[in-house]
Amino acid sequence: MGFLDRAKKLADQAREKAEDALAEAKSRAETITASRGSSGSGSSATSAAPAGERDPRWGTPYVPGMLGRPGWREQGLVDPAGVLRVQARERVGVPHTVKSEIVEAPYGMGRRWSSGGLAVGLFYPLYPEHQAFAAAGTTSYEGRSLTFIDEGDRPVVLETTGLGEGDTAELRDDVLMNLG
Repeated sequence: MGFLDRAKKLADQAREKAEDALAEAKSRAETITASRGSSGSGSSATSAAPAGERDPRWGTPYVPGMLGRPGWREQGLVDPAGVLRVQARERVGVPHTVKSEIVEAPYGMGRRWSSGGLAVGLFYPLYPEHQAFAAAGTTSYEGRSLTFIDEGDRPVVLETTGLGEGDTAELRDDVLMNLG
């Protein structure tokens, strides 16, 4: 058996092993999804994500309408986690391991990440009452500092707690780069 024949045989064996491993992983994933779906526990906001959705261990999954009415996804907007990126949050002291909470505030719908006395969030003012809050020019709410950013495709509200002006400015610059 020549060198090329041996290499081909090894490549075929590797491909077969990879296919077997992939089939086994798919089978396990289907079993886990089926067992979660039949458990009957948990709300729709905390149940397993449907096929094709992101793994809930990566952060709080967004479920359409979970806040009682259409949110950013239904309006075709980028997830706030994609605009206020993990690297920027981590630079100002909010660890990458912190999972977000999906909330609605008087100034919009979005995500908030909290760690100790620090918190950062990004919100879309989607509804008239959110937009009216922004128009009032309020720069704080319940101890949170608000920065209204009306550049790019869609206005957003950057919310910070426990950060200095420099850190807030750094987050604002990062958000501006990601608004598109």
